[in-house]
Amino acid sequence: MAQTRSDSLKTAALLFLVVLIAPFIVNCFFAYPQTDDFMFSVASRDSGFLKAQYDTYINWSGRFTSTALLSINPLVYGSLTGYRTVFAVVIAAQIASLYLLAGALTRDVLSRRERVLIALALFFAFLDQMNDVRSGLYWMAGVVTYGVAQAMMALWLSLVLLLHQDRHRNTTHLQGGVLLLSLLLGGTNEIALVLTVFGATLFLWFRYRATGRVGLFHVGTLVAALTGGSLAALAPGNFARMSGQYHVQRDLAVVAWDALQASLASMAVWVTTPLALMLMAAVFFAVTGRPRLRAALSGVTVPSALLILFLVMFTSFLVPYWATGSYPQNRVLNMIYFCFLAGWLILVAIIAAGAGEAVVGSIRNVCSRRWGLLTAGLAALFSIQSSNAVMVSRDLASGLSYRYSKEMEQKQSQLTQDPCDVCTVRDVVNRPASLYFTFLNPDPRHWANRGYAAYFRKSNVLLATDQAGRPLQ
Repeated sequence: MAQTRSDSLKTAALLFLVVLIAPFIVNCFFAYPQTDDFMFSVASRDSGFLKAQYDTYINWSGRFTSTALLSINPLVYGSLTGYRTVFAVVIAAQIASLYLLAGALTRDVLSRRERVLIALALFFAFLDQMNDVRSGLYWMAGVVTYGVAQAMMALWLSLVLLLHQDRHRNTTHLQGGVLLLSLLLGGTNEIALVLTVFGATLFLWFRYRATGRVGLFHVGTLVAALTGGSLAALAPGNFARMSGQYHVQRDLAVVAWDALQASLASMAVWVTTPLALMLMAAVFFAVTGRPRLRAALSGVTVPSALLILFLVMFTSFLVPYWATGSYPQNRVLNMIYFCFLAGWLILVAIIAAGAGEAVVGSIRNVCSRRWGLLTAGLAALFSIQSSNAVMVSRDLASGLSYRYSKEMEQKQSQLTQDPCDVCTVRDVVNRPASLYFTFLNPDPRHWANRGYAAYFRKSNVLLATDQAGRPLQ
């Protein structure tokens, strides 16, 4: 009877999380391409895939994995529906990668339903409190560069853990997957590059500590990560872009101090959000209540896990500070938050696994179910004021996302059918807060105009204005 009741509660929780995540997925199908989406698509469409890779690598960026994916995105082939579907696919891939990670961390002690529950809960907390949902979910350039990298990193860690834990799973296929991901992750973005090299180094070190020797595969993983990272970091396009956009020369000590302050401040904020506190409590009691789960998580000490999490956070902030001399952009913060949330919950699980029976018993006596439900309810109320889920649901329920989609499709139809060489387009009336948006400018030299013009094969596309220079709607 108790088991049946527990299963029913888990099923209800799963359905509730699906309902909470569903608006984010539905909103994908009202997004519209902006800025870099057009530019990457035009480069591949007009020059060909290989030429686009070469030009980007030489003149703009060393992110060879992200560039390759952007060069085959559905916009290249004129599919707006495919463009929108990609966002939903990436969301599904991130959830699937977290599901695999939950299984690898707990050594399959959890049931499939429990792993799905963990993956959905963690991912909803990320969605709801991420810094910028617009560039994180509904902008192709941001999603491919950072969202895909997040899924790849979780998959990489899952495969590494599985290979380390179980000899029967140490197959050529899994090893090949780790090596390939180690190489490709360096070409997604700079944070993934550094964290993959860091993770491969830790993998090598822990293997040596455990066995007293280092295998060829472990060395190969680090070599693959370094190779991918070198290909990305040493690309001529990086230096060309840096010289054109950033003229920052700062002392390493200053950069490190800024990164340290930013990482500590961000962790203090993120760890005290209501959803994070709820997840921490759920993870702690789930682990302490199951001896097998505690045993599965007992391999890493709390100081080691805490040090690793701190280094991951510090490094994640150090990279953008070193590259640009400023605080990370919103889409970068999204990825850092994703890494922190997953890492923090893993740390909480490790702390719970190391807690003694006396400690566990006293905490469970104090924290009764009644107080737990009251705390969860209050936390949910406090989280509403900064909830992305509320914002996205509001845009959908009001019809604003739908009207925006129709308005943008109408403007696309106008540009496609109008024979004008230099076209003018009226300003956008409907602007959902949840969807990424950077529109045209009256200045014919503005960079956003170039993307629209090139994609629709025009000499230029301008924002229509009245005689006073005010945008016309």
